[in-house]
Amino acid sequence: MSFQYLEPDELNEVVATAVAAGLADRDYRRLLLASVPAIRGYLNDVGAPDLQLRSDLVALNGIERLADGSVPLQLWLGEAANLTAGRVQEAAFRRYQDKVAAEASGQPPLPEPSSLPEVVNNEAIVHEDDMVAVGFLAEGATAGRSVAKLLVPRFDNGVQAFNAAGEPLRASGTGWLITRDLVVTNHHVVNARRDSEANASEDDLRRQAAATTVQFDYDARDAPLTEVAVRQLEAYDPREGLDFAVLRLARPMTDRAPLRLWPRPVTHIDGDYRPVNIIQHPGGNPKSVAFRNNLVTAADDTTIRYFTDTLRGSSGSPVFDDAWTVVALHRGSRGVPNVQFQGRSAAVVNFGTQVKAILDQLQAANPALLAEIQPAVAGGGN
Repeated sequence: MSFQYLEPDELNEVVATAVAAGLADRDYRRLLLASVPAIRGYLNDVGAPDLQLRSDLVALNGIERLADGSVPLQLWLGEAANLTAGRVQEAAFRRYQDKVAAEASGQPPLPEPSSLPEVVNNEAIVHEDDMVAVGFLAEGATAGRSVAKLLVPRFDNGVQAFNAAGEPLRASGTGWLITRDLVVTNHHVVNARRDSEANASEDDLRRQAAATTVQFDYDARDAPLTEVAVRQLEAYDPREGLDFAVLRLARPMTDRAPLRLWPRPVTHIDGDYRPVNIIQHPGGNPKSVAFRNNLVTAADDTTIRYFTDTLRGSSGSPVFDDAWTVVALHRGSRGVPNVQFQGRSAAVVNFGTQVKAILDQLQAANPALLAEIQPAVAGGGN
């Protein structure tokens, strides 16, 4: 499956932007590739710094994924954006990082930023008192033990796919326990297709789910992992709908508790200050948490929308309230320019599926599965 994430003119813009920012320097090359050390074997040494930069980007643009589910070009663009933070080039790197992340993850189409009132009005979201009780940290750490990285192999017509290096082609995402042996994530994570591709067939989807590896405790690159296989796909709604999937593990996780679920829709009115907290494996990297800088800006019966300036590529993550109860399933994000958010002039707007909408869908389509999940619902009711 030969492809490129960026078209030639787009890649030329990235190269020109990097050269203008001084990133062709040899010292910067080491920093730009720091998050994907395994990629060095794919890259040729060509000599002149500007040519080396172009050669690296051409190679990265043609690598769909590594064996750990990471997307090298997405990580390179993220490092470039970090190295140019506060400079004019940062916006271009963030824009292309968003494009690659969305295509690689297969996340559903999200509204154009220009349609969001935060952009139209150039709304400034101001600081509030962010102090919380110290127990907030301990409770968050406990919740984090029930969040895992998912590695999903791709199948095409029943045949497993491999990358150019002969490694299994695997998508990555985040999932979390809703019972001792049930994990929820996005359908588009288990779908393991790029955004521009059609959905996997029903047979391939079920093969991919059953071959998924769930990695708990991936808290650092050298952390000892707790890996568990998946037995089968129990339920899903496609990425064009609520975008969720429920996987049954091959064995129960008796040493960690299912996350609590909020049984009512999250609502929002103008002027509300409602932070949400996200535990995630961004881009397939070790577990991290985004909190306090994430504010709900809109909600309807199925979706909540929230700002953050830190979260990218964390499909399937649980979106928590301050009691560490899950209120939504994170499904995707888009960069939003020219918005004042927590003192910065750019932000990322995120979309999550309301937990209540997932519970309602299971009630209608799979009440036996909902009965298994019911003990995790806060207050014991739906």
